[in-house]
Amino acid sequence: MRKITMTIALLGLMAGAALADTLYLRNGSVLKGTFIGYENGQFTFEIEGGRQVKFRPNEVTRLVIERDLAGPDTQPGYPTRDPNDTRPNWETVPAFNVPLEDQWIRTQIQLTRGQRVRVQATGTIYLDGRTATTPDGLSNRRDPDAPLPDANDGALVAAIGQDPNIPAILIGSSREFVAEQDGVLYFTVNHWETRNARGAFRVNLSVDRNVPVSTGGGAVPTQGREKTVTVRADQQWTDTGIDVEPNMTFEITAEGEITITSRFKSDPNGNQDAMVRNTAYPVPDQGVGALIGKIRYRNGQDSNFIFIGSRATPQTEPNEYGRLFLGINDDYFRDNRGTYRVTIRW
Repeated sequence: MRKITMTIALLGLMAGAALADTLYLRNGSVLKGTFIGYENGQFTFEIEGGRQVKFRPNEVTRLVIERDLAGPDTQPGYPTRDPNDTRPNWETVPAFNVPLEDQWIRTQIQLTRGQRVRVQATGTIYLDGRTATTPDGLSNRRDPDAPLPDANDGALVAAIGQDPNIPAILIGSSREFVAEQDGVLYFTVNHWETRNARGAFRVNLSVDRNVPVSTGGGAVPTQGREKTVTVRADQQWTDTGIDVEPNMTFEITAEGEITITSRFKSDPNGNQDAMVRNTAYPVPDQGVGALIGKIRYRNGQDSNFIFIGSRATPQTEPNEYGRLFLGINDDYFRDNRGTYRVTIRW
């Protein structure tokens, strides 16, 4: 009887709540409604009229969950949320893979000092192609050359920014932490040798956006510049001609359709159906033909590859200088046809 009473009370509370979740899609659409959940690889969202719609992760840019639990006595004309409210406002980003590679996996999450981050991870990676590890790592093994030599070998770890003097953060299968500095969030596996490694960890991440905006170290506002670039499907990378400097924010939109095989076509968000098993795509958890990007640094090395899709707002870090390149998420280009028209604002 007690359980029934508590359930009724909860339903009554939710009935009086003003639900204001926001779903941002890669095609530029913004939906207001109620986030129902993530199941069977899809986001379920309820919009006006009670209709439920579903989206795959590669169709979603971000999800902001913000629910005002003020009661029905709230007076019209008064703010329903205290601007000084410190309750968390969690934003969930689409899940992504973290394989064991030479480079850290760069996310599109720009953190501000003081933000809370929640991470949950699953999956299996085979170190050296033989030894299986979960995101918690191997409790009986250490790797003296790993980012965290005293932590479990093969565990999931993170870092904020690229400063080698800032220690990595042990994540494991689940952790909530507070960002101690501004910067882009990176992930890797706590193991040095990458040869013959296979598998990946699947990472689900949420960021608390209800924190004061940092006064320093964040991305600079757009300078009002714009350039349109044609990205050919039959070449791996296209030089945009745009020089990258620290703390820049880009707004990138793309349109068009390309042919990636005799059977499949793709838009800038990629085509999951065209993926071939055991193929080394630049961004392995995104569809074939997706628009991707990288920075070629002044020393000739490349940054991690990032997914752009039909719309993205990537940001550079305080120490990044180089040139912006755009490319196609594919491993073979000679049979590709068509172009994407990409507009870049910064």
